[in-house]
Amino acid sequence: MDIILGTGSLMRLQAMERLHLPFHVEISDFDEEQTTSENIDTLVIETAKGKAGVLAVRFPDSLIITADSNHLFEGKIYGKPKDLREARTWLWEMRGKTQEIHTGLILTLASAQKQTIDLNVSRFTLKNFTEEALEQYLAEGAPLKRAGAVTPVGPGLLILESFEGEPGADLALPLDTLRKRLREFGVEI
Repeated sequence: MDIILGTGSLMRLQAMERLHLPFHVEISDFDEEQTTSENIDTLVIETAKGKAGVLAVRFPDSLIITADSNHLFEGKIYGKPKDLREARTWLWEMRGKTQEIHTGLILTLASAQKQTIDLNVSRFTLKNFTEEALEQYLAEGAPLKRAGAVTPVGPGLLILESFEGEPGADLALPLDTLRKRLREFGVEI
């Protein structure tokens, strides 16, 4: 079965490679700005479904994997920061505290009219880092590519205290859930 990872996220690509399955990447041109909700769970699920819907039209006989993630901190939803100033402000506010990462995971096989929908919640706690550590992290540029401005790998380890969640969820692709769903579609893993 042809498997498509419907994302441009390098972190999700790295997570998917851990499964040692043949797959290829196709990027959906779904406009994420058209999904609006004050509920983080609805937001990530509807965005991931939107990405899947666009790709399902182009690849109806392929198993399409899409995901979307956002952070929840003190009751507020955090997507990707618009610039380094915003990332700096957010991260300083989150310093020494825990935030939730909500990920919607959708698997779609249009020709079989089958779709699975999962929601995964994990937690990051940031270190009580110094301004110097924050500036070093920001200099890497990674915060602008990640919801909540937190990248849990590479330079992100400068500010990350701990992660609680299933494998892969730190890279916005919960692998235990994905394995279970792939089996439901007949993929041997």
